[in-house]
Formats: sequence, C-alpha cells, structure tokens
Amino acid sequence: MTQEQKKTSILSALPQWAQIPVGRRWLFAIAGVIWSAVGVLLLVYAATWLAPESLPVELGLAAGGLAVAAIFVRFVFAGIVRKNVARIEGGPARASAWAFQGWKSYLVTVFMIVLGITLRGSAIPKPELAVVYEAIGVALLLTSLTYHRRFFARATA
Repeated sequence: MTQEQKKTSILSALPQWAQIPVGRRWLFAIAGVIWSAVGVLLLVYAATWLAPESLPVELGLAAGGLAVAAIFVRFVFAGIVRKNVARIEGGPARASAWAFQGWKSYLVTVFMIVLGITLRGSAIPKPELAVVYEAIGVALLLTSLTYHRRFFARATA
C-alpha cells in the first residue's frame, strides 16, 4: 500500500458527514486559522500568568519566551509547515477538510493537548510556564502566516 493509499484509507474511515471536500486553497485557510487561533489562545494564557508579576520579571520572562519562540520557529514549526504545504500542493485538487495536516500530526496534536492540560495542572509556577506557552504561541502565529499567504496567493492565481 502506497503512502497516498494509506492517507486515503485513513480519511475514508471518517464518517461520511465528516468527509467535507474542500479545495487546496481552503486547506490553507483552515490550517492558518487553526494555527493562529491556538497561538492566540496560548498567548492569552501566558499573558494572564505574567500579568501579576513585577514589570522587570514580566519583561524578562517575556523576552525568554520570544527567544525560545525563535528556536521553535526555526527548528520545529517551519519544517512542519513546509511538509504540510508540500503535501497540500502535491495532493488532489479537492480533499477532506481534515487533510490540512497529515494523520501523524493529529497524534502529535492530541499529545500536545494532553501535555498542556497536564502542565497547567502541575506544580510548575505559572510565570515559568508562561515562557513555554508564549514561545509556542508566538511560533504558531508566525508560522501560520505561511498558510495565510498561500490562501491569499491562490485567490489571485
């Protein structure tokens, strides 16, 4: 079974009502909106946790979050976006709305959600946790711009 057949069989396992066919352009829109929304959500958490801190502490932790975000963008998220863009561009003209990322990425997404819930409930002080949330939030927002650019570029193509 080829990779494309595996992807098709996994997506075809979805109930009929969940198999919403959309064009490539809309896969970029879905990915961009979801990545942006999650990025904003994480930044709201981070800002809420940093707000009670003194300004010097808040600025120091925020600067740390931005530094970590730069590393995440360069070494993690940019590669994921490149793979997703290549898969969307190389895929069929119309695909399931769920095809904006590969099926393995859904496993990573579930892991990240569980990890986030676990961390929020842990004994880690919220200001320190804010650094991680800020870093991932900023990285998601910055890399979501690639999806948004692809969406708008296809409008004029």
